[in-house]
Amino acid sequence: MRRRAATLVLSVLLCLALLGGCARQPQLTVVNQSSAPLANLVVSGSGFSVRFGTLGPGERMSLGVSPAGDSSLRFEFDAGGRRYSAAPDCYFESSPLYRVTATIGPDFTVEVDVRIEKY
Repeated sequence: MRRRAATLVLSVLLCLALLGGCARQPQLTVVNQSSAPLANLVVSGSGFSVRFGTLGPGERMSLGVSPAGDSSLRFEFDAGGRRYSAAPDCYFESSPLYRVTATIGPDFTVEVDVRIEKY
């Protein structure tokens, strides 16, 4: 009986570990390559808006996003006493295979790289 219970517990833990390592949403990473902190950073797309807060120089942050179907991105943030807004040309879908990396450069322009991971 104890062996059966131990096997069941280990099986459940293994399943949780495997599922926990799998993203169920597209992953969005924002990288700050500028020399200033990016304050009030918000990234939005089709059906979602994510607040990243403040991202310091050289920092990166990744979050899962939940777009309502096909999506592009819009970025808004404060840096160096100014408000910036950008809508770079990009496209991704509501699939966990998508990895989206947005890099905010020294001149506060935003470049987006979209990749699809293989199974």
